[in-house]
Amino acid sequence: MPWSPPDNPPVVADARLDPYRERAGHLFRGADQVGAVYIRVETWWTEIGGRLWWRRWSEPEEGVHGFLVDKGGAITDFLLDAEHLDDELADWNQGRFMYRGEVLHVSWLDDDASQRVRVETLGLDPLDE
Repeated sequence: MPWSPPDNPPVVADARLDPYRERAGHLFRGADQVGAVYIRVETWWTEIGGRLWWRRWSEPEEGVHGFLVDKGGAITDFLLDAEHLDDELADWNQGRFMYRGEVLHVSWLDDDASQRVRVETLGLDPLDE
């Protein structure tokens, strides 16, 4: 049994996440831009049993690691696992983004603009595929 999850396992991609993979969006409160969001889809495992080197791992699943930047430049992040995606994706598809109990409007950016947010604003490296 492996100490950590296996390298490069086959992952069933969650097609619902395809429009948001490595995608940024501007967040608005009314007409005022209040920040930006960046969505990164990652592969996660859960330890389901064992100890030390006898660990057993769940099948891999995709989850969201999101990054928020407010207009003051403060950065925070959040995680969404598969069981909590349905409501979030419904909001994102409608141009809504929930943040601390407030509904903001999100305007999703194209690939080039999303990459600029990733590099210039967040300083994130490209996701290893």
